[in-house]
Amino acid sequence: MGKGGDLSRVGNFKMRPLKGYIAFTTLLVISAVVLLVGVTLTLLAVFQVQQSLSQELGSATFGLAEGCVEDALLSSFSNDAYAGGTYNYPEGDCTVAVAKAGDNWVFTVDATTATLYQKHLRVSILRGGSIQILSWKQVE
Repeated sequence: MGKGGDLSRVGNFKMRPLKGYIAFTTLLVISAVVLLVGVTLTLLAVFQVQQSLSQELGSATFGLAEGCVEDALLSSFSNDAYAGGTYNYPEGDCTVAVAKAGDNWVFTVDATTATLYQKHLRVSILRGGSIQILSWKQVE
């Protein structure tokens, strides 16, 4: 301590008062917190948009795959020799493979949209005088 209990002097060094130090530190801390909250909210918004877009494109691809199955069912009803094939639609392309065991037919449909999303469906039918759908599943 300085002479006579003077706190502004330590030894032979005179301390300068630190005016505004607390205010500046508070400003830095508040700015860092606001920046962190802003970046977090921005990232959450971006992830939400990506998830919504992915769901929308996946639904569109699933619709394409179901449309291909429906076309294959219609073709199989009118043609005993139906063997599937590749179909091109404005929404994308799909490939239909048909496995036959008597009146039990299994359609495997792979649909791909222009955005390269893919969906795969497997539909089992019993084909006789009419078509009876036994199962309709999405497969990976």
